[in-house]
Amino acid sequence: MKILSRYLLRELAIPLGAWLAFLFLMLFVMQFLKGSEVLLGAAVTAGDIGRLTLYLAPHFLVMALPIAFLLAILLGLGRLSDDRELIAMSALGVSPTQILLVPMAGGLLLGALTWLLVSTAEPWGLTMVKVVANDVIKKNVVADVKPGIFYEDLTQLTLYAEQVEKDGRWHNVLIHDDRDPASPLLVLAREARVHSDTAGEALTLELSAGSVHRANRSSADYTVISFERGAVAVGVEEPLWQKNRFPRSPSDEQTPGELLAAAAAAEQAGEDGRQFRMGYHRRVGQALAPLAFAVLGTPLAMGRGRGGRARGLLLTLLGYVGYYVLSRACEKMGVEGRIPLWVAGQFPNLLFLVLGALAMGRLSRAGTAR
Repeated sequence: MKILSRYLLRELAIPLGAWLAFLFLMLFVMQFLKGSEVLLGAAVTAGDIGRLTLYLAPHFLVMALPIAFLLAILLGLGRLSDDRELIAMSALGVSPTQILLVPMAGGLLLGALTWLLVSTAEPWGLTMVKVVANDVIKKNVVADVKPGIFYEDLTQLTLYAEQVEKDGRWHNVLIHDDRDPASPLLVLAREARVHSDTAGEALTLELSAGSVHRANRSSADYTVISFERGAVAVGVEEPLWQKNRFPRSPSDEQTPGELLAAAAAAEQAGEDGRQFRMGYHRRVGQALAPLAFAVLGTPLAMGRGRGGRARGLLLTLLGYVGYYVLSRACEKMGVEGRIPLWVAGQFPNLLFLVLGALAMGRLSRAGTAR
């Protein structure tokens, strides 16, 4: 049995690695295109892209592991079925249930890895992605300010610099701030030094030798204040929110323990904590997904007829799409209180386990010979 287990594991491990690499690359390309406005900015460096890829890697792995494992089962066990090796195993007394134990063991291992990722690396990575993406966007905003041209991409803010130095210094600067419609501001300065590495979603302009002009539109008041040194925080929250296309779900940036703590805190404050608890149950469902896919995918791969690889691949992809759609629908119903949260988080896995058990029972009665 040990020889058979090692043989089956090798048949699953090789396609699992290949599918995981392919899906990881596909997810990266999709995310790159989704965030092209950020990643193709004037100030982006190879180091920025490398850091974003590193921080997104745990999130990509959590997304890719279940479908990669399902496709690996289809390809690995499907090859054994096409080459009639399953018939030979059946003749030697190996039952389909014994073969199922190997994918189930692999599903448990991948489930443990998924739980480890969603409990540690994924929340940390997505938090760091937000920080790096915001910093890159701020650097891009600075790089987009050209000498002698009014920059108006920031909401209700206009920036102008007669000269722009590469070291972040601007000369003869104008800032028009219309965020308060009743009292617009006009700031003039001889020089400004740009700090895009400050914490938060804002650029800091350190001004020298200038004046602030404030007009009151409800009256004839007009105020002028001169200064030698000053600092202006140029908020870019809305442009950051619009440009940052990277994962931004708050629950994805929290560990399962933090989600339960947030839910308890919300309920103590008299607020609704179901969204946090739904995030926790969704994490548990993600960890159990490889096991559910193993139970369903194994009989599908073993029971297909010769030459049914294309049909099996289509069923696998449709099954994963159905799982994803059902998960989102159950999650929505759970947050709305229409079904219990644990049911919302585990119903797709339970359904796949039941369907897989039924398919395995039918296969055991019919045998693998086809």
